[in-house]
Amino acid sequence: MRVPDGMSDAEAKQKQDDLNTYAEGNGFHLAIVFYEYVPGAQSAFTELVEAVRRAGAKQVVVPSYRELALNRSLQDAMLTHLFYATGGAVVVSLEDGS
Repeated sequence: MRVPDGMSDAEAKQKQDDLNTYAEGNGFHLAIVFYEYVPGAQSAFTELVEAVRRAGAKQVVVPSYRELALNRSLQDAMLTHLFYATGGAVVVSLEDGS
């Protein structure tokens, strides 16, 4: 999840709590939360892809697709990359419910 400079610790904790609540409510185990602190960086996404691949996970949960990128085309590219690099993992957005 992206953690911009202006985000308070309480806001970041709430985002993580929302992820935990979704996971528990849907019978999943939230293994790890990746944090991205640098605007425009993708190092956390790269780590995420590797972790999903190693674990054989099939679902990734994000607070919103904007956690991946602000641009919809880039979001789509990242979703496609994640899917093919991990053998089929999909992303669920809490904001969109999909």
